[in-house]
Amino acid sequence: MTKTTQITGNKTCTKCGAIKSITEFYKRGGKTSPETRHNHCKECTKSRVTAKYKEDPSLYREQHLQRSYGIGRDEYSNLLEEQNNQCAICKSLDPKGKHNNNYFPVDHCHSTNKVRGLLCHNCNTSLGLVGDNIQTLETMINYLQTHQKL
Repeated sequence: MTKTTQITGNKTCTKCGAIKSITEFYKRGGKTSPETRHNHCKECTKSRVTAKYKEDPSLYREQHLQRSYGIGRDEYSNLLEEQNNQCAICKSLDPKGKHNNNYFPVDHCHSTNKVRGLLCHNCNTSLGLVGDNIQTLETMINYLQTHQKL
C-alpha cells in the first residue's frame, strides 16, 4: 500500500509542535514526490539555518563552492592568487555585484562544469548573457569597432 501525500489542510510541526497550514512547510521536491512537505515549519527551518549560519558563516561558502563547482575554499583562494586577486578578463580588483559578499563569482563551462576562472560580476554576467557564444562576442567586437565614437 502506497502512502498518500498530504497536499491540503493542516500539519503539525515536529520541532515546535504548532499546527499550521500545509503551506507553512517547505516542499521537499524531487521527482518521485514533488508535493511532499518537510516536517519542520518554515519558521523553525529559518531559525535553524540562521543559527547555523551565525555559528560559522564560512561553512555556507564552502558548501556552495563544493556543491556548485566541485572546489573548496583553498582551490578558490589558489585561483584568486593565480589571477593576482583580480578579474580574469577586465583585471578589476572589485568583484562588484550586490549579492556576492565581495567574492569574485566562479566562471565555469555549463556543458562540462569545469571551472575556468574567477570573474567580476559584470564580466561573468556578460558571458552568461551571450551564452558563452564566441561568434556573438566576435560580432559584438566588430560592431563596436565599426561604430567607434561616431
